[in-house]
Amino acid sequence: MKLEEIVRVSINSTDMEPRSLVEFIEDVHRLGLVHRFEDDINKALQMIVSTEYFKDQSQKSLHDTALLFRILREHGFDVSQDVFKSFQDEEGNFKADISEDVQGLLSLYEASYLAFEGESLWEKANEFSRTHLMNLMKEGIEGELGEQVRHVLEGLPYHQCFARLEARRYFDTYTKMEPHHRSLLELAKLDFNMVQSTYQKELKEASRWWTKDIGIISKVNFFRNRLVECYFWAVAMIPDESQFSSSCNEITKEVMLTIIIDDAYDIYGTLPEMEIFTDAVVRWDMDAINSLPDKLKLSFLTLYNAVNVMAYDIFKERGINCLPYLKKAWIDLCKVYIHEARCFPNKVIPPFKEFLDTAWISVGGGVLLIHSYFLVGKTIPSEIFKENFRQNIPSEIFDGYINIMNLKTILKFLNVI
Repeated sequence: MKLEEIVRVSINSTDMEPRSLVEFIEDVHRLGLVHRFEDDINKALQMIVSTEYFKDQSQKSLHDTALLFRILREHGFDVSQDVFKSFQDEEGNFKADISEDVQGLLSLYEASYLAFEGESLWEKANEFSRTHLMNLMKEGIEGELGEQVRHVLEGLPYHQCFARLEARRYFDTYTKMEPHHRSLLELAKLDFNMVQSTYQKELKEASRWWTKDIGIISKVNFFRNRLVECYFWAVAMIPDESQFSSSCNEITKEVMLTIIIDDAYDIYGTLPEMEIFTDAVVRWDMDAINSLPDKLKLSFLTLYNAVNVMAYDIFKERGINCLPYLKKAWIDLCKVYIHEARCFPNKVIPPFKEFLDTAWISVGGGVLLIHSYFLVGKTIPSEIFKENFRQNIPSEIFDGYINIMNLKTILKFLNVI
C-alpha cells in the first residue's frame, strides 16, 4: 500500500478514539501534509463533532479542548467559545488550577488567535496563557515541550507561520515522539523534498526571467534586487503548492515590478520625470515615454510588457480579458506614488484619514491582490468580466477589496508604531 493511502486509512479509521484522531490530524497539519488530505480531514472532523466526546466537555482536558477547537475553526467549523466554560470561574476568569498545565496553556494560547469579532473570551485567554507560560519558562520547562513553548512565544502562533518551514522543524519533534506513525513521517519527508525540488526549479526559472529574459538588472541599478525574497513572499501566499505552484513565479514577477516602480518614484526619477511616467502608465502608451531617461524608459517597458504578457497568458488559458483590471491597479498605484512625490518636498503630512485612503494602495497590496486573484482563482463566470467595469473597483469580485486592504494598512501602521 502506498504511503499516502496508509495515512488516509488512518484518518478515516473508525477504530481510533476521537482524542487520538484529533492528535493525529494535528500531526498531519504540522508535518505539512494537510493539502493531501483536506477532504478526509473534514469528514473525520464531521464525525468527531457528532460524537459524545465532542459534546461532553468533562471528557476533555484543557489541551484536548483547545486543540480540537483550533482545528475545527481552521477547517471552517462553527464551534462556540463556550466549550471553555468548564475552565472558567463564575466571573469568567480562567481557573487557577490550570495555570501550571503547560501543554494545555500552550494549546489555549494558540487557540486564542482564532477569535471571531464580538467574542469576549480571547483577550483573557491570550493574556492568561501567555503570562503563565512565560512564568513557567522562567522556572524551567524541560525537554521538547520547553522548546515548543519557547518557539511559539518568541514567534507566531502556528496557523500564522509559513507551513513548510514549520514542517521542517516539526520533523525532529515528531521523530522523538513515541509512539509515532512511521508512514506519516516518511510521507512528510518525501513530500517536503518534492516541494523543495519544485521551489528550486521555480527559483531557477524566475532567476532566468530576471537576469536574461528581461535583463533589466544589467542596465538599471537604482532598485532593490530582491528576487529570492520576493519568490518566498509569493510562496507564502500560495495555500496549496500542488494546485497553484505555477502561480508562484508570476506573483514573484509582480512583486519585483512593484519594487522597480516604487524605487523609480522614491529614488531615481525627478518630480517632472515621474509626472511624465505616471501619465504614460495612465495612458498605457509607449509613445508617452520618449522624453524620459533610458532607465525610466526601461522601467516602464518592463512593466508594460510583463503586464500585457500576463494578461495574454490568462486570456489564452481561460478566455478572460483581465488587462483592464490589471492596468487599473497599476494606474491607481502610480497615481498614489506621484501624489506622495508631490507632497514630500514640501514636507506635507496628510491627515490620518487621507493617509489610510492612499496607504492601502501605496503598499502595493492592491496590485498584488488583483494579480493574484487572476493567477490562482478558480474558474470565473465570464459574465462577471465585462469591459464596462466600475470606476473604482473593477468587478463585484473585489467588493471587499478596499476593506481588506484598509485592514492590511492599519496592521502595517500599528506594526510600525
